[in-house]
Amino acid sequence: MMIALKPKFLHGVKIYPVGLDDALKVAVQYIPNKDGDYFCFVNVHLLMESQKDEKLIEILNKSAGNFPDGMGVAWALKLFGYKFKGRVRGADFMLRLCEYAERNGLKIFLYGNTHKTLLILKKKLETMFPKIMIVGMISPPFRPLAKEEDELYIRQINDSGADILFVSLGAPKQERWMYEHRGKIKPLQFGVGAAFDFITGKVKQAPRWMQNLGLEWLFRLPQQPSKTIYRMSLVPKFILMTVRSWIKNNRYK
Repeated sequence: MMIALKPKFLHGVKIYPVGLDDALKVAVQYIPNKDGDYFCFVNVHLLMESQKDEKLIEILNKSAGNFPDGMGVAWALKLFGYKFKGRVRGADFMLRLCEYAERNGLKIFLYGNTHKTLLILKKKLETMFPKIMIVGMISPPFRPLAKEEDELYIRQINDSGADILFVSLGAPKQERWMYEHRGKIKPLQFGVGAAFDFITGKVKQAPRWMQNLGLEWLFRLPQQPSKTIYRMSLVPKFILMTVRSWIKNNRYK
């Protein structure tokens, strides 16, 4: 199961150029460490937000690793010659890791989103994976936490004995949260974004063919118009940056 891969850099952010299978092999190696390290799933939105915020680049580059979530990021890596199949969607990865956890007796904790969504998610995962051990879940308030609240949540997570912590706070808030809690909590953290909403059906997922063609945004547009329009507005600049970088790289060669 062990895999030795080196991350590559795209616009200053380290990303493992891997598909879903290899991403799982990379991530599970960190579970025994119990030091609260974290993995992020990078799409065009998160990558472009990092271009405006040096601290966010630092947060991403201090993670155990980042995976190419969005098709735009996956295509950009492949443009630079890195060969791998598909991409690593947060929702797909979460389900694969839950399957792995069930087989290996690992404990899971859920953090983020709403209490109602967490209840539905827990029931859904327990239906899909009958032997899964979900040892706790927290829906934090949608505001900055008081020190006492944060310390209480840290204790709850650590006392649960969890091996894996799925975090759903939205990007880049969840990446900042994981960075701030590395070393304070024990389970390995994964910032899976909208995965909770996708798995529960709160947000409908695009058909696989649309995902593979990079048209997931078109399917999500009627469901989340303002969010989708904003994120798509970042794509032209991302393409321009990537093409310029590719030309510069090839001219240098």
